[in-house]
Amino acid sequence: MIYIINDIITFNSDDCTLSHIPTQESLSLSISSGRLFEQLLNSGGEILARDTLLTEVWDKYGLRGSNSNLNQYLSIVRRALAAFGCENLIITIPKIGIRLNTEIKVERESPPSLVRAEEAQDEMLAEVAVAGPENQVLSPAPEWAGRVVKKTFPAFRVTFILIVLALMASTAWYYAARDTDINTGMSTVKLEGGCEAVFIQGLDVFEKKSLSKQILQMLAENNESCVPGRRIYFDKNTAFSTTNYGRTLISACNLNGSGHIISCENFYYLDWRIN
Repeated sequence: MIYIINDIITFNSDDCTLSHIPTQESLSLSISSGRLFEQLLNSGGEILARDTLLTEVWDKYGLRGSNSNLNQYLSIVRRALAAFGCENLIITIPKIGIRLNTEIKVERESPPSLVRAEEAQDEMLAEVAVAGPENQVLSPAPEWAGRVVKKTFPAFRVTFILIVLALMASTAWYYAARDTDINTGMSTVKLEGGCEAVFIQGLDVFEKKSLSKQILQMLAENNESCVPGRRIYFDKNTAFSTTNYGRTLISACNLNGSGHIISCENFYYLDWRIN
């Protein structure tokens, strides 16, 4: 589902992506952050108790949630929205729960691919309904109808299967790309504590030293550890104006015994500085 917020931001719940309509910039939320945001967007302004959110976002998926997790992810979503010019969408009611600000417009629409598939199906069914009675004179009705049904419905099923396969392939490509350092310019260093830091863009020795300090600060701010068995992906985008320092994204990932990624938490910073 795609949500349009205040006519300036879209949120795609399928891939947890926020997009800024005026600038066409986008960022990805973690899966838990995306589930939390979707629960709020579907609430219609109703106050959701913290226990309800913990159940819907974590417990249902076999994960352990806490008030600390909830506060952290609410902060991440709020920061991401504020970066795109939408503040005060999420309101905390002390000792009661969380709700959306009903004064900010939120609309819903289906993803374009699904809309096109549904329209195509409707057009095919309409052709069957209209053409049937008129064409009965040209050939026997049962034989003609049988041929149309066989051609129409499998076509829709094939379209749907192709869409699903495309989504699966793109998802597999995304995680495969994140799980390897073969991309040009990527480099890996060990940080204090034992975790690996992967710099997406090529950096010189002095930049790596200063950014290693920045990564450890970011991890500490978000209660994330740097221990063996963790890999931290770091990427930065320099601003095109003098009003801020740019945008930074780090992904704190857990590895299995074979060194492959099994889960990640993403943290997005606007106007970042090296202290």
